Amino acid sequence: MTDLRGRLPVEDYLAAIRSHTQGLAAAAEGNLSERIEHCPDWSVADLVWHLTCVHWFWNEIARDRLLDEPDDLVRPQRPADTDLVGALVAGVEVLVATLRDADQQAPCWTWGLEENVGFITRHQVQEAAVHHWDAVNATGAGTWSMDPVVALDAVDEFLTHSVANVRWPMPDAAGLGATVTIPVNGARVTISDGDVPGTVSHTVTPNDGAGNRAADLLLWLFRRIPDDRVEAEPRAALERFQRLRSTD
Repeated sequence: MTDLRGRLPVEDYLAAIRSHTQGLAAAAEGNLSERIEHCPDWSVADLVWHLTCVHWFWNEIARDRLLDEPDDLVRPQRPADTDLVGALVAGVEVLVATLRDADQQAPCWTWGLEENVGFITRHQVQEAAVHHWDAVNATGAGTWSMDPVVALDAVDEFLTHSVANVRWPMPDAAGLGATVTIPVNGARVTISDGDVPGTVSHTVTPNDGAGNRAADLLLWLFRRIPDDRVEAEPRAALERFQRLRSTD
């Protein structure tokens, strides 16, 4: 069965990073004091500054090809609330320009299985997209949607790097103990035990039938929507999968 996993064109990633960041900025305007449901210690202002710092952090790494974790970087000073949204919009343009000009295979420090600029480019899509959702959910301003092809790629990236791998294994050595199948429009995501205890593996294969929206699956992986919003078989395995991730 054909595995659908594969990289998208760099411009697709950059367009998603920019559009979701701009969507977050638009939702934040005039709503900086609203609270973020899934980050309860944060206001929208804190969310805006968080993503601004994320963009700055990864831009420094990609631009200078840093090979060690940047513990001692001089971080920017948080601006006044009146300047927060403008700083976010300006910062994402700097990041997009750096990533566009960079060799995606150039080595640099990351926390993922891949230590190159391409990892940064790909991962920043879900950073922007999920926090865009956070802002819309908190403020009710604007709407949130995600290109289904980009969303499915983000699901694959998340399962590869953020769920369980040899660098960051799941804490439960017993593992998943089952295979869970999640239908997505145009694809089927199958998650099962990996070769290393406490890890899992996954495949993304064609699916002609109906299923979950890839964007909803991504939000579920980030615990933004509840289990009952996701169709999967068996249900018990789906819920166990999220419990195994409870300490990550």
